[in-house]
Amino acid sequence: MYYFIINPTSKSGLGKKYWKRVQPILDEKNIEYQAIFSKKTGHTERIMKELCEEKKKERVHVVILGGDGTVNEAIQGIDDFTKVDISYIPTGSSNDLARDMGISRVPEEALEGILNKSREAFMDMGLVHYEKAYLKGKEISVKDRRFMVGCGIGFDAAVCQEANSSAVKSLLNRLKLGKLTYLGIALKQLIQMELVQVQVLLDNKENIHIKGMFFGVGMVHRYQGGGMMFCPRANPSDGILDFCIASNASKFRVLRLLPTIYKGNHVGHKEVSMYQAKEAVFKAEKPLWVHTDGEVKAQATEIKLSDLGEKIHFIY
Repeated sequence: MYYFIINPTSKSGLGKKYWKRVQPILDEKNIEYQAIFSKKTGHTERIMKELCEEKKKERVHVVILGGDGTVNEAIQGIDDFTKVDISYIPTGSSNDLARDMGISRVPEEALEGILNKSREAFMDMGLVHYEKAYLKGKEISVKDRRFMVGCGIGFDAAVCQEANSSAVKSLLNRLKLGKLTYLGIALKQLIQMELVQVQVLLDNKENIHIKGMFFGVGMVHRYQGGGMMFCPRANPSDGILDFCIASNASKFRVLRLLPTIYKGNHVGHKEVSMYQAKEAVFKAEKPLWVHTDGEVKAQATEIKLSDLGEKIHFIY
């Protein structure tokens, strides 16, 4: 039995179109399945939570049909990862999870891999804990949030936050020009952004002072932000997070460095520092936007990123 959780609005309706291509194959092959459609932000998490509760004595195989953000919502609703198998048919704007795992963006091909159980992996999962979080200038309480691809603080999170609330994004997605949204917002954020001092504590022993941090990311996978290879060494099954921190650079220098991230050629530049750790605490002098797999909930001055050590059984 397969449980398909479908985000029909993913990439301005591509999720619904892809489901119409996948469903006839399931029917033709007499595959037993149940299709559940998410209706709004947060609904996927509730669907997953209710499904796990209903089937708590069984093992369930869930297929997410959506973007990285849909997968992120889904893993928030799982209580016992030992009883859930997850698969993924990508329909989002970034699809960084699919990119790193080599999952086809052709829905029929992705489905074939799932049904044949062509590949399996036990993958790490990250967690962000908000010590001090803010929204619209007021301190708020934000619950811990898991992430499957990566978490970012600073510039990349600010871009995600503005893009997610942009009316232009939906229009450009329909025109298959979605990346232009991020490019335009990235240039705007680059011009407006103020660099801040940040203290980073790795595994409770290595204390690093970052003067003028541009961004800091903690990654399970290599890619984030629509194909940017922030952490070329990241291994999704090694039990640790890979960190990339950019700092002490002029905005002109940052503008020149950004394109090099797509091939991982930013590594080695003096403005870029790479680390590996089980846990890292970021303390910033002022609130910065934070994202998990592209989903933004709040700004924060202090967060803790950690590898949970739990493994997601991924079938693809």
